[in-house]
Amino acid sequence: MSRPRGKHVPLLFESGTGVLALTDGTEAYSVPESFGYDGEILYFQFVHTPESKKMAFLETTETATFTVYDEQPAQSVIVRGTLEPVLEDEEAKAATAITENASIPTVNVYPDTKPNEFTTDYYRLTPTAITGRQFNVFTPTPGDQ
Repeated sequence: MSRPRGKHVPLLFESGTGVLALTDGTEAYSVPESFGYDGEILYFQFVHTPESKKMAFLETTETATFTVYDEQPAQSVIVRGTLEPVLEDEEAKAATAITENASIPTVNVYPDTKPNEFTTDYYRLTPTAITGRQFNVFTPTPGDQ
């Protein structure tokens, strides 16, 4: 497993959101998601209806990719791995990780759907690779303008 050293992994603790990329083998599907990170595993709490495109793609994705980035300083982390349901006896661990660093939306993701019409499930992304980059930002000097 390749894991970045130093400056990249803290971004997973500091960021509460990223972009999850899934595939059905032909088409790609990316969706912004809040997440929690415990230092080894990324946790998600998916809210979905039976018609959820995300859940349909989740079932056909062998390797998911999750991207976290920040502009100040310009940096990114890409996590690749398997995405699977959290077992019932590990839900407290998932909830703790999510509570500690996820950016939970304050509005219902399905505003026209009643709470009893959607399901909430915990999932975890177990990394097979974590890579990261920090970008050098060009700051012009008076002579460059």
